[in-house]
Amino acid sequence: MRVLFTSAPEPGCAAESAGAWPPLALVHLAGAARAAGHECELVDALSLGLGAPDVDRIIQASAPEVVCVSAATAGFPAAMEMCRRARGLGCTTVVGGIHASFMYSEFLPTGSADFAVVGEGEETLPELLRCLDAGDDPARVAGVAFSLGGRVVRTAPRPRMAALDPLPKAWDLVDWSRYSWVGRPASRMGAIMTSRGCPKQCASCSQATQYEGTWRARSPECVAYELTLLRRDHDVDVVGFYDHAPAGDGARFADLLARVTELDLGLDVVLWSSVHDLLRDESVLAHWRAAGVVHVGLCRDPADDRLEGRAEERALADGRRAVKAMRDHGITSEATFWLGFPDETPQRIEDLLLRARAWDPDVAHFSFVTPLPYTPAWRLYGSHLATRDYRRFNHREPVVKPREMSLDDVASSAARSYRRFYAERAAQDPVREGRRSGPWRVHLSAPALRDRMLEGATEEERRALAPLSLVPRA
Repeated sequence: MRVLFTSAPEPGCAAESAGAWPPLALVHLAGAARAAGHECELVDALSLGLGAPDVDRIIQASAPEVVCVSAATAGFPAAMEMCRRARGLGCTTVVGGIHASFMYSEFLPTGSADFAVVGEGEETLPELLRCLDAGDDPARVAGVAFSLGGRVVRTAPRPRMAALDPLPKAWDLVDWSRYSWVGRPASRMGAIMTSRGCPKQCASCSQATQYEGTWRARSPECVAYELTLLRRDHDVDVVGFYDHAPAGDGARFADLLARVTELDLGLDVVLWSSVHDLLRDESVLAHWRAAGVVHVGLCRDPADDRLEGRAEERALADGRRAVKAMRDHGITSEATFWLGFPDETPQRIEDLLLRARAWDPDVAHFSFVTPLPYTPAWRLYGSHLATRDYRRFNHREPVVKPREMSLDDVASSAARSYRRFYAERAAQDPVREGRRSGPWRVHLSAPALRDRMLEGATEEERRALAPLSLVPRA
């Protein structure tokens, strides 16, 4: 069958501030479908900035029989619009991603999409395509949901994949010119998944729901080989580790770092880590840097910004120590600080800014608590939601209504926190060199991030932030 894979536009803070990142999920799914004999095309509407009418034209030109759309919660309304249009053009539509896996009973009755893939798709999708091609009963395919006769049918659950190493990839379908890390505009960015899941079970994280606290890792040999292919065959010089806990197993991660260091691929690595995993490896962070790690985003549970007493003091000390350790080894740090809780007050937001200053990460984000409907946070904060418009579930717009503040006041406070944090950073660099940690210049070059931060800024505040408007060095 002819299959078109596409992402859905998503107004997400992370995507806007980090640049265009490769659509790894689509690369996995297209690789699996093509290995099963199907003809595949990949269009990354999210990174290309395409809307539903643009995808219409692509569908009319390529005439796929099946259109597969991947979307997170914030992009789901756009995904449904894409599916409606694709169905109108005679295509069968399949939607995937974590939102589709848990919310299929909500959207399938609307008739927007034909099928939802529930859970991991690399095995489910090829089996569904084979079923559609043969005209068989989709109820026999494990791991899907669809609407039939006015009711939603959920087939038998598909077990999680036992082996992650042999998954085929369709990197040749990617337009590589679109992808670079915002810290190095001239770079070519690739992506890899070295593990799935996370041993932590943070209430606001989709990983806790999707993988139920499980964590599965690929072998260091296979990861190193794939990094070699990205460098050799696609000229990638920056690679993002997309998994939430790549360093979850210290011994396995040390083995991976040693293999990458030995290969000497000339790759810079961007990854995420918990403070716990980073401090566990504090004495060997030189090995992280030798393997090419240049930037680490520190995963923080929003609940960490509601700790009290000794737990708060310990978390603060650990955060400061982790940032300093990375800086000492030439690794840039990035951390998110959360606001917009039901008990939010101006004083709490002031305390949050003080916490961010104390951590002193190279890059700080002030994002809004957003209870996704399939996470435990939905039960905690759902009654305080001011809207259920999924387009706003993007961490850059407040959706939880505090008891003592308006949504506008919370939004203004976040922008003001950005300005105050970075104005101090700019004041520390009188020669306008920007704060440096390793090969990166700390920057605010992403237009959407700068626009959000400068909204409502005074002329004096704009002048104070001017040093940070320089383009990062390559």
